[in-house]
Amino acid sequence: MKKIIVFLAAMILGFSLYAQSAEVITQILDSDEISFGQICYLSAVSQGLISDDSSFDDAISALIEQGQIRESTNANDSAKLSDVASIYAKLFDLKGGLFYRITKASPRYALKHLKAEGIIPQVYDPSKIISGREALSLFTKCNMRYGENPFTDEL
Repeated sequence: MKKIIVFLAAMILGFSLYAQSAEVITQILDSDEISFGQICYLSAVSQGLISDDSSFDDAISALIEQGQIRESTNANDSAKLSDVASIYAKLFDLKGGLFYRITKASPRYALKHLKAEGIIPQVYDPSKIISGREALSLFTKCNMRYGENPFTDEL
């Protein structure tokens, strides 16, 4: 059952990320710990800031230029759950709660918002390092909830 869910999540992700390289997605799926480079790659390609054949360092540079991540970000460092939530909140342009807006998109309040929305389980620790599968699953959940859907936009 778990393999079927992961397969379906990967299929949905494949459609939502357009033409991203299968090698990169496979590498992310196989990662025990998601890195900043990998998570930034997903965000930058989804936003159209880089092409799907760009490197993780290119993705980080693109997000730094957009002001979405801090300049001291290293592509090989493991990304905490709060950092992943922050990058996804900026990717999907979430308005968040009052404290999210007051703190100018603090990772802490991005995580709290995604927990309140039911995207991330309440019991998850903000400093948890998630796997590539978990990061892609979270991306899929966010995309399904906040992404543009051409079928409902026409109604």
